[in-house]
Amino acid sequence: MIYSEVVKTGLILERKRKYTMVDVNKVMLDSLFTPVNNATLSLNEAIFIVKCSAIYHGTDYSKTLSKRACM
Repeated sequence: MIYSEVVKTGLILERKRKYTMVDVNKVMLDSLFTPVNNATLSLNEAIFIVKCSAIYHGTDYSKTLSKRACM
């Protein structure tokens, strides 16, 4: 998955001041009920989506997320 796919498929989260692991957990939980590309998301994929959302909106994400490598 790449940034443009996240934007194109509408996986960008709503704008927030700061994204955290709570958002990552929500993305993973949501993928259980609405699979992305017919599959649930892994932790790394969910982190990537949250980081992409922060970049898209020009906001920040928590130190916990910045320490986690995605893909």
